[in-house]
Amino acid sequence: MFAKYECIECIIGQIKNIINKDFKGYDEKQKFEIMKNVSMEMLKYSTYGKKPIEMARVIYEMLGEYTGTTDYFKEEKKQSNETFLDVFDEMYTFLRESDNPLKNAAKLSALGNVIDYGVKNSFGELEWELENILKNKDFALDDFDSFAEKLENSKILLYIHDNAGEIVLDKLFIKLIKEKYPSLHIISAVRGEPVINDVTLEDAKEIGLNEVSSEIISSGSKIPGTLLSDVNQEFMIAYKQADMIISKGQGNFEGLSGEDDNIYFVLMAKCPVVSRELGVNVGDLIFSRKSLFVK
Repeated sequence: MFAKYECIECIIGQIKNIINKDFKGYDEKQKFEIMKNVSMEMLKYSTYGKKPIEMARVIYEMLGEYTGTTDYFKEEKKQSNETFLDVFDEMYTFLRESDNPLKNAAKLSALGNVIDYGVKNSFGELEWELENILKNKDFALDDFDSFAEKLENSKILLYIHDNAGEIVLDKLFIKLIKEKYPSLHIISAVRGEPVINDVTLEDAKEIGLNEVSSEIISSGSKIPGTLLSDVNQEFMIAYKQADMIISKGQGNFEGLSGEDDNIYFVLMAKCPVVSRELGVNVGDLIFSRKSLFVK
């Protein structure tokens, strides 16, 4: 997926958000210079035909040089993971007793960013929210049936994860897949190092992803998405061996759209650019393997 003109504004907004959050010890002049220098470098690097996550790579590299870290959302990631882990067993029971456990688990996985991350007083409050969401939200692009059919004869599934918090919902989805297809080898791939609130090996370990996934690997990616030109050898081996691939979230969609017919994209369209690319509305849920997406 090529970046569109709106992506420039969005990436500059990301620079501003990180400066606001993690540059509190800097005075206004220093922040001005950082904002200017990082923005100019990003614009210099950006040419039409690049993917949005390619353009964003520059800003995280440069901001990391100022702060010595790219793990700007460590505490937020931990909190969102813990919030969902606290009700993991209840959500699992809820899904198992629903009309279509596997598909409903896929919906929850796609919906991870809109479920309230605030601490719940009881599961009853969250249960109402889940029932309401599943009742009123269907996939706007829905290839779930072909996914379920293809699972029957698959040996290796590569699951490319996206954000913290929702990775607990990915874990639920994988748990239900594994229960139905116990011989399926499921490889979970996460980011190579911290970037925004994306999942790393440390996050995967904290939520016990190894309890459901057969194998957990780092993709080697240092950007908020997956580009095949950037990944490590371990990821490429898994990518080529997999009978099926789940690409979770917008960042992975930006990097992998059009790459392989075996990829099922699972996401919520959260911005106008991605919505236009998919031919859906902002807020729509996607579970699609269609390779019509423009590179």
